[in-house]
Amino acid sequence: MFAPVLLLAPLLCATTPAAPARVELVFGGDVIPHGEVKEVAREHARTAPAEQEGEPPRSLNNEGWDHIFGPIADVLRTADVAVVNLETPVTDNRRAVTRSLLFNAPSGMARALAAAGVRVVSTGNNHARDQHLAGMLETLRHLDAAGLQHVGTGPSLAAAWEPVVMELRGVRFGFLSFTRWLNGFSNPKSPEEPHVAFVPYAEHAAHRGVKVEQAVERVRMAAARCDVLIVLAHWGREYAGEPRPEDQVLARALIDAGAAAVIGHHPHVLQPLESYTTADGRKGLIAYSLGNLVANQSRFYTYKPGNTSKQGDTRDSMLLRVSWVRREAGGAVELGEVSALPVWIENNAGTRKRKEARNIQPVLIDREVDAITERVVLLDGRLEPMDRKEQAEVQAERKVLEHRLAGQKHRRERILKMLPEGFAVASPELRRREEAAESVAVQGAP
Repeated sequence: MFAPVLLLAPLLCATTPAAPARVELVFGGDVIPHGEVKEVAREHARTAPAEQEGEPPRSLNNEGWDHIFGPIADVLRTADVAVVNLETPVTDNRRAVTRSLLFNAPSGMARALAAAGVRVVSTGNNHARDQHLAGMLETLRHLDAAGLQHVGTGPSLAAAWEPVVMELRGVRFGFLSFTRWLNGFSNPKSPEEPHVAFVPYAEHAAHRGVKVEQAVERVRMAAARCDVLIVLAHWGREYAGEPRPEDQVLARALIDAGAAAVIGHHPHVLQPLESYTTADGRKGLIAYSLGNLVANQSRFYTYKPGNTSKQGDTRDSMLLRVSWVRREAGGAVELGEVSALPVWIENNAGTRKRKEARNIQPVLIDREVDAITERVVLLDGRLEPMDRKEQAEVQAERKVLEHRLAGQKHRRERILKMLPEGFAVASPELRRREEAAESVAVQGAP
């Protein structure tokens, strides 16, 4: 169970009375299909014979992408809604040009995200146009086919800014997304062409986005359509441990305008969380950056005791688990529990043995610590006699485990520094609901 923390003042009043309800959301960071990540998916792909002669073999695990998200899937599934930033177009164009900073992912990844429990993805980011406007539209088709709700891009300016609104246990949740970077691109001149929800920094003001004041007003209008509005913001400086001052001002303005939480992405490292109180006493949650969730950065990092460098920070991550509560029928919706699950992006690029398969996966650090500790206890508790060779093997394994355990604890400590006082670390016991999560998603005017 998660200890209650940050019981906050009422957010937005419900438009119709509803029974008491508790809704849990999980937020994750950037999902980036670096070439090596795609290679790992391909290496773990499993197929079955075609159902009919002449058809290709059937994928049993979404072309290997189920393996990528596997270690965190149960956390995503036990939430009512799981949300991540999709830092890539999704197209099945075999001629798509990709390189270090130009991304594309196959449709199997979208299906795997849905299978892992993700329900909403943010497409409003600086890589939205990596496969051009046609790629933006194909991305939305693949997301729709996979059953993933999406915000931040659309076939028109209006669609790009249209929030997703879904009802969960009688509480209406809204999701809105925008980016402050577009990698030098501008939106099309015509508002009827594909757009990215774009709020450029002052130095990029000429790239056809909306002004900060206009973005705040759009948030105000979206907040009026729901009980809880989540704003997903793609902003900040890459690899910086602190938010840009203008983004802090904007985040608080968005809460003032009615947002219940602002969840940030883009810097590829974790940045601090913040509880912000409006002038009328309403409190909101701000996470300036959740870092990477899946990526191939810092792949050769190895833990060295006493090393305080920032190397490895791009593999630090967290799943932020947040609940909103309506305590009585017709009552206000309040922020309930806020807790973090420390996550580490496993990557054996520099540690695997000669014939060992490459692996990249986000793993829950607390589970890793428990598993390593259990193995050490088993090694120490061996009762049967061992010859010298067996003793040497046990000692060698124990040394490796102790080093790994120290490294995981070190990363956990760095991650938890992002939590201000009053925020909790989630228990390893995952909350599981007996009742089904009944929800209906709608897009467009209510």
